[in-house]
Amino acid sequence: MIQRLLILLILVFVGAGFKPAPTEAKSSNTIPVEVVVDFGPAGKQAIQKQVEVSKGSTPRDAVSIILPIMTGLSCCDTREVISIDGIIVNPAENRWWICLLNGSKNVNPRTAKLKAGDIVQWKYITEVR
Repeated sequence: MIQRLLILLILVFVGAGFKPAPTEAKSSNTIPVEVVVDFGPAGKQAIQKQVEVSKGSTPRDAVSIILPIMTGLSCCDTREVISIDGIIVNPAENRWWICLLNGSKNVNPRTAKLKAGDIVQWKYITEVR
């Protein structure tokens, strides 16, 4: 009886050692997007990175993954991005952060929901008056 129990325990332990290890699946709650930050007249080197963002993320969320941002009132809304990596908007010099999604300026960076493969561009520009 003890021999059978020992054989059974050995088989269980040996069998457990031959089970394939579980594979890590990519989280289905994230999507890949590309983020490009062009500092333009600020003179800093542009940044371009592929990042994984949570589903439902916005362009503002995506840039905050790679660089520190600050939001506040610069023109019309207290939730605007007013600084990326220390480069702040400057209304006196007509310098602003603009956001493009897949090349389109027609985007609200706080509410647009990103999709896999989207290209988010943040550009620091001087608008011609």
